[in-house]
Parts: sequence; structure tokens; C-alpha cells
Amino acid sequence: MLTLEFIKMQGNGNDFIVIDNRPYLFSNEMLSRLAAELCPRRRSVGADGLLVTEKSPDADFTMRIFNSDGSEAQMCGNGARCIARYAFEKGIAPAETSFSTKAGIVRAKVAQDLVTLDMGTVDLGEVGRKGTFPFEEGDISYTHLVVGVPHTTIFPQDTHDKTEADLRRLAQAIQADQKRFPESTNVNFITEVKEEFLRVITFERGVGDFTLSCGTGSAASAIAAWLEDLAKPPVTVKNPGGTNIVDFPDRRSLARISVKLTGKAEFVYEGRIPAPETEGKGIGG
Repeated sequence: MLTLEFIKMQGNGNDFIVIDNRPYLFSNEMLSRLAAELCPRRRSVGADGLLVTEKSPDADFTMRIFNSDGSEAQMCGNGARCIARYAFEKGIAPAETSFSTKAGIVRAKVAQDLVTLDMGTVDLGEVGRKGTFPFEEGDISYTHLVVGVPHTTIFPQDTHDKTEADLRRLAQAIQADQKRFPESTNVNFITEVKEEFLRVITFERGVGDFTLSCGTGSAASAIAAWLEDLAKPPVTVKNPGGTNIVDFPDRRSLARISVKLTGKAEFVYEGRIPAPETEGKGIGG
């Protein structure tokens, strides 16, 4: 029976199952099924998502990201840090590496459990970047940016009087609004802001819940706060699971800004399970 080897990793509590698909060559459909079957907590391994390394024609390797519902994501900041360290420790790539994602080439530098990502550029001139969303007793102001994946950020003036249940309902309503957000969106709530510090929680698309940390959400929140003159780079972003540092040029005249994200990427444990034998069978079927 074929055995599937995996490593469980986490970046600030955002946890992942990581596999090297080069020896298995699982299809897209099978990888999606693996994510949906392995990620549920208390019923399987449990994780926020599945990270996969594959060969790349133009970089050291390719990173693929599958959410816990089986959908494939374009980018994940915490996941990218984890897979950069995984690739280095497994001899797939050097400490200073580049890898392909659906959002483009990402460059990373691994220094033990601390990883810095060059996340490419973020467009500051997108049409409809700022807006309001009707919710219960009034309108909620937001800033929408794409940092590899879409993010909608809500500011403290609209979060300070709301419970977690309120924020959950708001996030679900925003994600369900196909007119404003045709690809859905991750939703970040800034609950505290200072000049170089934010406290943020993120309700992630594809997970359908708050996660302990979101790297691209940290970056989007820092940029959104900066655009509102609430913060300046480098910005320390505190999530429930840990801290990310987001850095970018302090120049609003730029149409696009390059963004760097630094945070931890840690191994939790290694494991083996029976691998899927055919496309028509479940894990170990």
C-alpha cells in the first residue's frame, strides 16, 4: 500500500498539512479531495489548508494551496513562509529561494524559523478600492485590496462595539455579496491601531471561519491602515496566533508598492497515512 508522507507546520497558529507531490503526481481533483478529507479537525489530521510542492519550469519549485473546503487558493502568506522553510529543510530549494504560485513568483529568505517573503507588488489604484457595506443598523466602511488574494479590511470605528458573533455575521454577509466581491473575499477586522502596530483578526475565504493568523491579511490590513493615515511602515501586525511584520515603501505617490512579510514558520510533527490508491477511492480506500 502506498504511504503518503506529510509534515504538519504552522505560522502563527495558521496550520497546514504539507506534502511533496513530486513522487506522487496526484491530480488536481485528488489534491482537492485530499484537502477536504485531511483538513477537518477532530475527524482527520486537521488543518487550515493543504500545501503542495511540485516541479516548476521557471523557479525552484511550485507551491499550490488548497483550502480546507478543497478549493484552490492563489496565495497564502503564512503558508508561503511554511513551504519555503519546508523546501529548504527537505533539500528542495536553497535558503534564498523563489517559487511559483498562482499569484506569481514569490521570493523568500529562510533564517531558521523566521522567514521573510518578497510578496511582489500591490496595486493601489484599483477601481472600487474603497466603499461601504450595508449591515444591520448602518453602513460599514471598507478598503479592498488584492495581496495575491482579495482582502476587505474593516477599521476600528466599525468594530469597537461589535461582538465576535457580530463580526462573523458581517464577514459572512460580505463574502456572500457576489455583486461587490464576485470572487468572494477574505475579511480583516482591525480591532486596535497605533502608528506602527495593528491588532487584526481575519475571517478567511475557503476556511469559512476566523483563523489564528493570516499573512496576506496582515499585509492587506497594514496597507489599508497606511492609506488611511493610521499607520506607517514597517507595521507590526498582531494576530491571535502570533505576529507578522509588514514592510513597504512609505510613498503614496506610487501606483504599486512592493511588500515584504516576515514571520515564523515552524514544524509541528511528521506523519504517514495510507495514500489514495485510485481516483475513485477515498484515503486508504
